Amino acid sequence: MPEILITLASGIVLLLLSIKTLIKLSEVLSKSFKLSPLIIGMTVVAIGTSLPELSVSAIASARRDYNLAVGNIIGSNIINILLVFSVGILIGKLRVGTTKTPRNALILLIITAIYTYLQKFDVLPNQTLGILYISGAFLLTFLEYQWALFGRTHEDNKKFKNEKSVKFTFRKIIILLLSIVGVITGGYFIVTSTEKLSLLTGLSTGVLGLTLTAIATSLPELLTTIFSQKEHDEKMTIGNIIGSNIYNLLLIGGIINLFGNTNLVLQNNWLTLNIVTVFFVLTLLVFKGKSVPKYIGVIFLLFFFLYLFLETGKLD
Repeated sequence: MPEILITLASGIVLLLLSIKTLIKLSEVLSKSFKLSPLIIGMTVVAIGTSLPELSVSAIASARRDYNLAVGNIIGSNIINILLVFSVGILIGKLRVGTTKTPRNALILLIITAIYTYLQKFDVLPNQTLGILYISGAFLLTFLEYQWALFGRTHEDNKKFKNEKSVKFTFRKIIILLLSIVGVITGGYFIVTSTEKLSLLTGLSTGVLGLTLTAIATSLPELLTTIFSQKEHDEKMTIGNIIGSNIYNLLLIGGIINLFGNTNLVLQNNWLTLNIVTVFFVLTLLVFKGKSVPKYIGVIFLLFFFLYLFLETGKLD
């Protein structure tokens, strides 16, 4: 037990330091290349903070534990919205953008619906779906970059025009890569120790993926939200949540399908994932151009505890 707790504490400390560095460098990256913090949050930061999910789901898939693999990404998406989003609302002033945020939120909604439909009804072979999902992830990254270039001369023009030019040096690139490695390592330590602790609970790997492991792998997103809110960069917060959820489904979901996928966890939780995503997107659309009220954060947080209560009650 002491070794598990030491591993868990080490992972959290490493994750804290790595995420803090990642956020600061992402802000420099945004200013240096004159790209919206939302786009940086949706791509660079989102991929970085989704690496723990990638590690867990890939290893679980290789071991043919598809309940854990799929449960991890579905649980992470749900927790990113119910917990991470609610924390972002409650600890700061989370203002929703008027152009890119609503567009990307709708993209997330469409991808979630397509993913659950294709997986639930076995429309195509798993390997074909895997290739389609991964190709979609790369295509979306390319489109986000193109939209960022367009925004630089349109809606973001005033923002970058008044900011001083910042250079993103080779040294900062190395530190950025090291911070991502730190996120992976810290996430691995946390997930490993969480799994060992979970053996004492008697929960199935499916429930584990939807709750304990999902919370552990969502810690990077949670810490990103906390640090970006301290820096008053709400676009990074929202972009990271949307981007992480998209990459969880397309990139990590694609890798799981390449291994093979029994879809057992998805069959029982596809509706929860879609309902939570719909409410998240509706919130962003309703409060477009405004700050999300604190009571909305409280409602999402209450649903998070309800979700945990219901899922941890499912024992094999």
